[in-house]
Amino acid sequence: MAVTNDDIMNELRAVKHQHVWKRAENVAKHFDVSLGTVKSWKRRGLITGYKHDKIVIYDVLVIERDLFQVEN
Repeated sequence: MAVTNDDIMNELRAVKHQHVWKRAENVAKHFDVSLGTVKSWKRRGLITGYKHDKIVIYDVLVIERDLFQVEN
């Protein structure tokens, strides 16, 4: 059975509301960049960190969407 464009769009809509929270060190590993790069993205306002207890966490899916958009 082939996957249709509608199937893919429905899956994207379902995933759209999920979040993957990671600390800065793990964000760096996820994107294979340095910790300094993640901190630079934050300083430049490209990504937003959210304070959770005493740590700052980042939503990896939002970073992927905002920084690494796929153009048609």
